[in-house]
Amino acid sequence: MGQTDIETMKARARGVLEAEFRGSNREMLAATLFELAQELKRESNVRKQRVGPDSDEIPSADSSPSWSARAPVSAKLTPRDAKNALLDVLAEDEVRVASLLHQVVEVGALLISIDGQTTLNQILDVKIGYLPLGFSIELTGRVVNTSMRGTALEIIQLGREDRAGLEKMFEDYRDLVPQDEAISTVSTTKPASTKRKVKRESMTSPSTRLGRPANYGRLGTTLNEPRIQMRRQVKLVDPDDVMLDTTERSETSNANDDLYGPTMSWVEPTGDPERVESLANDRVLDIFMQLSEHGFTGIAQIEESDEDKSVSMQLFFDSGFLVDILQRPRSARRELASMLLAAKRVDEEQIAIAAAHADEQRITMSRSLLDLNLLAPEQIRHAIAGRLTYLLRELCTMKSGRVRIFEESSLSAGFLPAPPLRVHVAVERTIFKILFDKLRQLNQRERELAGRGELDAYPEALSTERERLERTLSNEDHVKLFGRVINGRRRLREVFTESPLANAETFGLIFALHRMGLLQFDRSLHHTVVRERFRENVTVKYLSVHKASYFEVLNVHWSSHDTAIEKAYQDLIIQFDPERVPEGMEPEVHQRVVEIRDRVESAYQVLVGREHRHAYRMRIMPEYKLAHAIPLFLKQSELAEKREQWDDAADSLRRVLEIDPLHRDAKRRLEMVLKRAIPGLGEESSSAPL
Repeated sequence: MGQTDIETMKARARGVLEAEFRGSNREMLAATLFELAQELKRESNVRKQRVGPDSDEIPSADSSPSWSARAPVSAKLTPRDAKNALLDVLAEDEVRVASLLHQVVEVGALLISIDGQTTLNQILDVKIGYLPLGFSIELTGRVVNTSMRGTALEIIQLGREDRAGLEKMFEDYRDLVPQDEAISTVSTTKPASTKRKVKRESMTSPSTRLGRPANYGRLGTTLNEPRIQMRRQVKLVDPDDVMLDTTERSETSNANDDLYGPTMSWVEPTGDPERVESLANDRVLDIFMQLSEHGFTGIAQIEESDEDKSVSMQLFFDSGFLVDILQRPRSARRELASMLLAAKRVDEEQIAIAAAHADEQRITMSRSLLDLNLLAPEQIRHAIAGRLTYLLRELCTMKSGRVRIFEESSLSAGFLPAPPLRVHVAVERTIFKILFDKLRQLNQRERELAGRGELDAYPEALSTERERLERTLSNEDHVKLFGRVINGRRRLREVFTESPLANAETFGLIFALHRMGLLQFDRSLHHTVVRERFRENVTVKYLSVHKASYFEVLNVHWSSHDTAIEKAYQDLIIQFDPERVPEGMEPEVHQRVVEIRDRVESAYQVLVGREHRHAYRMRIMPEYKLAHAIPLFLKQSELAEKREQWDDAADSLRRVLEIDPLHRDAKRRLEMVLKRAIPGLGEESSSAPL
C-alpha cells in the first residue's frame, strides 16, 4: 500500500468519523481510536503467527494487553453535587474483591464498566464495598481513559494508613487474583523478585501505573497538581448490647486468668509524644472530645499506677474514632474472647479452636473467628464495638494517671487494625451517655440551681459540630426533640415547657451536650427578644386599661378575693415598673408604662378593701349574673372536696362569700374545709376574713 493510498484511507476515515460522531469529545475519540489501533496490531500479530511472515502487517512492539481481558467490575454513577459524582462499586464475590484490591494496591488505577456518562479528566468519588464482610472504603479518582473495555480511573491519592491497611488485606486475597490480571502489571523483562520495586515505580510513573504507552500520558496526570484528600465515610456499628450488659454485670466477679489468642504487638512510637497530660477530675473526657474534634489519627497511651499494679493501655484512633485498645499486662476480663464467652456467643470449645488457629496463623482472635466461620462478620463487628464501648466507659471514669498522645507521624504504617474488621466507635456517644445519666439523676432543686443562669438563653447546636452531634444522639426521642425544639429559636425555659420528655431527661440532654461542647447557649438574641416582648405587652395593656373594669385592669376575675387581688397587683407593679424598662426603648413606651402604672394603682386602691370591692362589684355586675354564680361556685367546691383538693374548695367558697358575705352554708363549709386541709392551710387561711 502506497503513501497515496494511506492518505486516501485517512481522509475517508476522518469523513466517516465526522459524519457519525459529530459533536463528540475529540479526546475521547482519539483514545478510542488508539485502543482500536492496539487491537488491530494484536490481531495482526496473531494472524502473522497463523499464516506466516509473508503478511504485510507490522508486528507490534507492545503486544501484551494493558488491561485484563476479563470483564471489568460494573458500577453505577450517581450525581452528588455540581462538581463531583459518586461511583458506587459493589463487588459480587471474593474474586472481584481480589481484583479490585489488586488494581488499587498494585496498579494504582481501576478499570470499571460505568453505568453513566463520564468525561475525560472528570473527578469521581469512588466507593468500593463488599457486603458479606461489611467492608467499604471511599477514595477519589480521575477519568484518564475511556474505551469499549471500560473506564480507567487513576487513583489520585491513597493515604499511608489506608494503603497499609489495604495491603494487609490484599495479602489474604492475592491468590484469588486472576492470572491474566496479575501478569499484565509486571513487565515480562523483569524478574519476579522486583515485584516490590515495580510497585513503587507504579506509584510514580503515570504511564506504567495506567498500563499504557508513555506518549499516551498527555490525556491527563496529577503528578504536578495538588492532591485531593480522600474522604472517609464511616458507618457506625452498634455494640452488642447482650455482650455489653453481661460484661458490666460480671465486672465484680472473679476474673479468669486464661488469656485467649496470641499476644498482640505493643506499638513502640519512634518519636516523642505530641503532648503529655495528667488526669484529674473529668479531664479524660475533655481529652477524648479533643481527639474526636480534631479528627485525630494516632495513639493515646494511658498509664495508670497504684500501690498494687501498673497498667498501660494504648487507644488507637482513626480520624477521631476509637478503633482498638491494647492493654499491658493483659487482662482476661478485657479480652474479646472472654467477653464473647460470658455473653454466650461462643462456647469454650469454639474459643479453644479459634485460639489455637490464631496462635498458629499469628492473627487476631476476631480474624480467627471469621476465618473459621464461628461467627458471622456482623456479629464479630458488633462484638468488637461492644468491647471497645465497655472499655471506653471504664476509662472515662479515671480520676488519676497520665496520658501521652502520639501523632500518626511518629508511628509506623499499618499500626491500625486491618479492614474489614476495623470498627469505628464514636467516643461522643459513650461520653454523652455517661454525662446524660449523671445529670438526669439530679433532684429538682439541683437542676434549678444549675440551669438558672441559662433560662433566658437560646440553646442551639454549633454549626461546625452537626456531624458529631448526629453520631452522638442514638435515641430517636432525643433526635426528634433536638430537631423540633432545640434549634436556637426558643429560650431554655420554653424548651422545658414544650419538650414531650420528662423535665429531668430534657435537662440531662441539653446540659450533657453543652458540657461536651456540641451545644451553646446564645444570649445575643435575648435582649432583642426581651425588648420586642416588652413593647408588645405594653401596647396590649395600654389599649385595655382605659376601657376595662378595675378587675380587668388587675387581670383578675370579678369574683376574686383578697389573696388573688394582692398577688395580681404585685405582679403588675413589678412588670410595669418605669425603672425596669429595657434599655433602648422609645419615649412613647416609657410614657405608656407610667400611665399603666397609674391605672393599676387606682384599681388597687378601689379593690384592696373588702367593702369597697363589694360595692364596686354590685355596681358593675348584673344581679342575674351574681345569682347564677353562687350555685356554680358551690358545686365547684363540692367537687373539689370529693377529690380532697382543699385549696381549690376553699377558693370557691371564698368567691361565694365575696358575692354574698352573709351566706351561711358557705361559711360553715369553709370552716370545715379549713379544718380538714393539709397542715398549715387551716391556720394560714383562718387568719383571712371570711
